[in-house]
Amino acid sequence: MLILGLQGSPRKGGNTDTFLAAFLEKAAQAGAAVKTIQVARAGIVPCKGCGYCETHGTCVIADDPMSTEIFGLLREADLVVAATPVFFYGISAQLKVLIDRCQTLWSRKYVYKLKDPLAATRKGLLFSVAASQGRQLFDGIHLTAKYFFDAIDAQFSHALTYRGVESKGAIRQHEGLAADIDQTLQKTVLPLVNRKKVLFISPTGACRAPMAAAMAQQRYGDRIRTGFGGCSPGDALHEPMIRAMQRIGADMGYRTPRNVEQALYGTTPDLTIAIGNGVDEMPVPGKNVVRWSLPDPVSSDDAAMDRLRLEIEAHIDTLMPLIK
Repeated sequence: MLILGLQGSPRKGGNTDTFLAAFLEKAAQAGAAVKTIQVARAGIVPCKGCGYCETHGTCVIADDPMSTEIFGLLREADLVVAATPVFFYGISAQLKVLIDRCQTLWSRKYVYKLKDPLAATRKGLLFSVAASQGRQLFDGIHLTAKYFFDAIDAQFSHALTYRGVESKGAIRQHEGLAADIDQTLQKTVLPLVNRKKVLFISPTGACRAPMAAAMAQQRYGDRIRTGFGGCSPGDALHEPMIRAMQRIGADMGYRTPRNVEQALYGTTPDLTIAIGNGVDEMPVPGKNVVRWSLPDPVSSDDAAMDRLRLEIEAHIDTLMPLIK
């Protein structure tokens, strides 16, 4: 599984940064892959408010890190942690820039009616630290987090918030922090880490493998975490496949083919599904390997892609005995 930390403080090494790093370190020790975005230094261009995403499904700003990297990470992540100090009873301006750009994902969900394959299991956590003690200190931040997590197809799990933490490094001495982190690991991280890992591979990892991985994730997401890869990964997912998945409401946007070693963040799959003749001679990783002889579709028209999707769906019906 992947945990994506969004470090929203402009102060490197401050309390928010330290808090998030402590959590991610323990999560990594528990078996999760972790990635941190230092939002203040990421170079994200602010939302233009132009409405382009609502008419095109993608952001008009196509060349900044939000479009080239972060949207993809938000789609890959099983757990997204939004970490922010309190500035005037709200989140930091730097994190707000990232959140505002997620109007694109809101549009894909609510305008285009697409659901991410990880939507049923992805979680969101809020971490926030404040120097003052106000009664309503975190109210606005909670509300922003609620709608941010909804837009990125994450269920808002819970928040860890601390008042009266002012001097740099003071969070380290905060009573109860270690216990709160351990409880969050037990409640939120370990159930995701402990799912069985299923890897789908095909020659390029651009059509059959991602389609199968997405459909299996939607079907069995409470039990498995899927990944997909290619023997010789293509540059982008197959557009006709993306459209075929959209016709059943599944969002494959902002994903790219991966090589086999990267597909599950370096972990060994419990089950590997090798699809197509192009992988017959390849040694594939996994404790158990099953081969599906689904041919590469001769045609890329809608009817052919829909037939392929139905064939894959029939194969996915047979997975249950293998993932118990």
